[in-house]
Formats: sequence, C-alpha cells, structure tokens
Amino acid sequence: MRVSKLAYLGANATDVAAWRKYGSEVLGLEIGTDSSDRLLYLRADERHHRLSIHEGGGDDIAHVGWEVTSHEDLEAIAARLDKEDIKVEPGKPNELADRRVLELVHFTCPYSGVRMELTLGNETVFNPRFRPSRDLSGFRTGELGMGHFVLYTADVQAAVQFYVRTLGFALSDWVVSPERKRLAGFLHCNPRHHSMAFIEWPSAPRKVQHVFFETNSLDDIGTTYDVCAERKLNATSIGRHPNDRSVSFYFRNPSRWFIEYGWQLRTIDPHNYTAEQYVLRPGIGWGHEGLRTLEGAAHGH
Repeated sequence: MRVSKLAYLGANATDVAAWRKYGSEVLGLEIGTDSSDRLLYLRADERHHRLSIHEGGGDDIAHVGWEVTSHEDLEAIAARLDKEDIKVEPGKPNELADRRVLELVHFTCPYSGVRMELTLGNETVFNPRFRPSRDLSGFRTGELGMGHFVLYTADVQAAVQFYVRTLGFALSDWVVSPERKRLAGFLHCNPRHHSMAFIEWPSAPRKVQHVFFETNSLDDIGTTYDVCAERKLNATSIGRHPNDRSVSFYFRNPSRWFIEYGWQLRTIDPHNYTAEQYVLRPGIGWGHEGLRTLEGAAHGH
C-alpha cells in the first residue's frame, strides 16, 4: 500500500499575475481556461493541472498531491499515518473541487510543514489536448507522475524514514559529505529516480527549494535556457547530476524559489534496486555552475 506518483503541486504567491506571464512565456505551460485572478492553473499534459498558484502571502509551496491507486490504498496509508500520531483529515468539498479530484485526505508533513494530500480520481482532460504556449515538445509525465520536488528539513534522515514507513517510498540514494554526514535523501515511488527529496538545512528561508519538470527533448532544455537568459532568470548553467543523470538547469520564478527543467532523468526498476550514496565534492558531476551557491545547494542536491 503506497502512493503511486506525484499528481500536482500548489503554491501561494503574492503576485499571481506575474506567475501567469511566467507560466506561459517562460515555462511554456498552458494556462487553464478556468483560472482566475486569484487562482492560476498551469497544464503540462492531459491532467487538468500540474501546478496551481494561489493568491496569498508566503511565496512558498502550499500543498503536494499524491496519487493512490484505490480507495483501499488511501485508507491503508491513512491508517499507517494514524498509528504514527499524524492527524489525517478528509478534504472539504471546496478543496476537492479546487484540486479536481474525487477523493482527498491530507496531513501536515512533520519534517517540512508542507500539507501532503493523498488523492484518487484526478481529472483528465482528453480534449482539448495540451498545447505548450511556446515551442516545446512537451513533458514526460504519465505513469511517472508530474516530476519531482525538493524540500528543506531540519532532520533529513528522520524525514526519509518517515516517508518510507508511511507512504511506501523507497530510498534511491543519499548525498553525503566527505565525512559521510547525510546531506540530502532522494525517494522514489515508481521507476522515476525520485519524486521527492529532502535537503537538511534547519534555517532554510522557505519550505521548497525547487520543482522539476522533465522535457521530452534536449532542445527544450536549450531553448528554455535561452528564454531564461534573456530575462536574467538563470540560477545555474546547464549540467548533469551524478545520481539522477538528468541534463538540466535551475532558474528563478516570481516567488523567488526555483524551477528545474531536465531531460532524460534516470529510471530504475523499483523491485530490483539497491540504494546508493554520492559524496558531495568538486567534480561529482559536470556543469551546473552556480549550484553550490544556489540557496541551500551547499547543503545537498
């Protein structure tokens, strides 16, 4: 009984209008037709939305939606959380309508403070088909889910163990210091190398470091890099991570955290995989100039 994939993310923002322009012109995502001045839906595939931006203070991640495969799985995971003394609550009718799901329960992550939602019956829009708002080939989602995200935490080892015990994740790898201190942990729930990761940084200024989308072509990385360069949004150069093997770069969004676009992120066999470790040191990967000075990057991914 486990979650099967990352369904969606929601973020609070003080400037929804800036996100509307950014979502279309920079991210190349399609603006949902039922968006408003206070709620922006961004579409990346046949799902109603993958990213939603909600008017409000904080400029940080607001909620994360995980898919489960059945009502029984949802109840089983909720029961495991209850045994950990984690309060699980049902979604209100307006929340189900907002997220476009049939079932929803939620809890607050004890290690990041982020609201985690377990969902069933996520809305799919077959027609009209997804149309990128600029020249992009599209995004790799489907059975792998939306992509991945990285959160900050004060205790990375406890956070990883919690999600393995309760939501059925498995550890992909640790990034460690030369002294073998665990700096970041990467978790998978399907063949995508990781759908969630944690960086240990107790004094982080916000909950989220970045959200990742996987493009269908290397050219999408290059053209997006150029778009961001024109707007002075690039936070790193293009590079390749040693653990997930994706060719990617990071860039800023209107809420002052980061988006990562990557290509050919590693897939694994979840039933035949042994967790790995990577030592954070010069030369561990290539490119990504600026990553070590990116907010929080010296502490992990």
